[in-house]
Amino acid sequence: MAAMRRVPCLGAPGPAVVTLLVVGLDNAGKTSVILDIERALASEVLPVAQPGQTRLRVDRFEVTLVDLPGGQRSRSAWRSHYGAAHGLLFVLDSSDLARMEEARKVLSRVLSHPDVSGKPILLLANKQDAPAALLPCELIERLSLERLVNENRSPCRIEPCAARRGPAAGPARPALQGLRWLLRAAPAAPAPPPAAAPPPAPGPRAARGRPAARRWVRGSLCACPRHSAAPLRSSPPSPAALSPRQGPAAPRRGCPRRRGEDGGVPAAAAHPPPPPPGE
Repeated sequence: MAAMRRVPCLGAPGPAVVTLLVVGLDNAGKTSVILDIERALASEVLPVAQPGQTRLRVDRFEVTLVDLPGGQRSRSAWRSHYGAAHGLLFVLDSSDLARMEEARKVLSRVLSHPDVSGKPILLLANKQDAPAALLPCELIERLSLERLVNENRSPCRIEPCAARRGPAAGPARPALQGLRWLLRAAPAAPAPPPAAAPPPAPGPRAARGRPAARRWVRGSLCACPRHSAAPLRSSPPSPAALSPRQGPAAPRRGCPRRRGEDGGVPAAAAHPPPPPPGE
């Protein structure tokens, strides 16, 4: 009697293959960030066939990190990789105040490219262990980050980190948290609208010359009261959603956060629940 051959199950889904670009200015620490992630996921590193790439298995994803050089002459070659990317990691030297304006211009050009607009981006505020490093809430203002991501409809998250090429000082937890967020956001990244799509009917704000735009920032970018007190919404809350003593929270001036109080920027809920009416 012939032995029966075992047929593999064809219904089991395989890992989702995702390609992420690692970009940023030169000396921002892109390679150090990748090495930190590799050390944290040492047992999940996959073999690679091309230099400058890192393949990892993260949860249900098979991730390819493409490290692109950040020199001024090399940035023009980035655009040839945009079409195949599902998302981007933008590494920023948060202590290099002299090049912050250059970083803002580079980030603006990247987000406004047609092959990038609408794709999620993770901004890693590197070198947070330097004395002159800016906090994430300060970088949001220096880079005009809210305006950039909203204009280009790109979901965004910022994470502080301190990557090292030598022995790791601690786990790369913020970078891994941001990477997992980026992987979850990448499959659901909105595609750019077709060029021939008819324009929507003008609303009350569009009639006054200020078209209403949906905001694409996911939750609060920062945990300080100025940024988390009034999280961005795609539409204003209804009056019934607010308790009698709770009004729409207005942003407060200044950031009371101090270095060392919090090791990361949590992903705050985009719609925090209101307190009970009795409080």
